[in-house]
Amino acid sequence: MRRLILIFTVLTISWSVSSQQLILNSQYMLNQYEINPAVAGSSDGLPLAFTFRKLWAGIDGSPSIQTLTGHMEVAEHMGVGMRLFNVITGPLRRSGFEATYAYHLPLGAGDQKLAFGLSGLMYQYALDVQNLNLEDPSDPALLEAENMFVPDVNFGMYFYGKDYYVGLAVPQLLSMKIDLKTDKILEQRQVRHYFLHGGYNYRINEQFSIEPSTLLKFIEAGIFQADINLRGTYMDMVSLGLSYRTSDAVGIQLGYQKDGLIFGYAFDLTLSDIRTQSAGSHEIMLIYTLSNFLRKSGYDSE
Repeated sequence: MRRLILIFTVLTISWSVSSQQLILNSQYMLNQYEINPAVAGSSDGLPLAFTFRKLWAGIDGSPSIQTLTGHMEVAEHMGVGMRLFNVITGPLRRSGFEATYAYHLPLGAGDQKLAFGLSGLMYQYALDVQNLNLEDPSDPALLEAENMFVPDVNFGMYFYGKDYYVGLAVPQLLSMKIDLKTDKILEQRQVRHYFLHGGYNYRINEQFSIEPSTLLKFIEAGIFQADINLRGTYMDMVSLGLSYRTSDAVGIQLGYQKDGLIFGYAFDLTLSDIRTQSAGSHEIMLIYTLSNFLRKSGYDSE
């Protein structure tokens, strides 16, 4: 069993080193708050979003992600947000909470705004050892593993208008060291990531619109990765998207939205060496937008 744990550990760490420590959802363009805290409060209502993502289906213990987010405008030019997340890879779990404040600065007389956002996070790294059957029961390397609570800070900037946006986000600003006291087996230092994202919604006619978007990821460990996406929407209701993630995957995305409800499904076909063992990655996203009760109470007039 310990050998199996070490395989999971090597898989997780080697994947983190070769790409990034933070696993992003494929449909982030539908909920940009997940990648950039400055987005908090940019919506007219209160979008509540739940996402479930399973990477590398067919491989036991492959990563799975669950996230729940919400954000809203709470005063003129001010937004807040929250995010709950849980990431499981084999016996390793990373779960926690993020709270966000953002300020939106109007530019000129148009609809353009420049937003700045800051998030505080607290999450737990844990190793599940309750049901492990080690080859050497006296080996304390894993049985004495400690759970670790980690604080962190994310920063973001977001320039946007009615049909376009450009953002920059920097998560893991504190570069904390993770050490579960397992004789350096699970020791790792978090590194800063830099996410540069942008998109434009072009309306072809009353029925069709297309939205090209991209996400560039720079990691201080010397890694670069790009997501290139194109999504078409019919009657502001049904959408089809295609994406390419360099050296990693190609994907297809299907969506339906009506009356404040958005349902999205994404399938990623793996292009890396792990494709011989994986049946691809699946993701489901549900977003329901509530009315902003603070706006209904008339805070603008106060």
